[in-house]
Amino acid sequence: MTKPSEPLRGEAAWKAAKKEIAERNEAAYARGRRERAARDAARVSRRREEQRKANLDLPVRPER
Repeated sequence: MTKPSEPLRGEAAWKAAKKEIAERNEAAYARGRRERAARDAARVSRRREEQRKANLDLPVRPER
């Protein structure tokens, strides 16, 4: 039979907590990178659309 698992103590508990924090941090960094990429893509798209509209308003060069 296996004995019931006891809560970690001392250095083992500290290492487990440290690993858990590192995993959460990595997940947060990944989520931040995805969100920033989405914001940047939206910004580029808006800027392109603004430029396209601005170019439609440019004066037309008269023909000779």
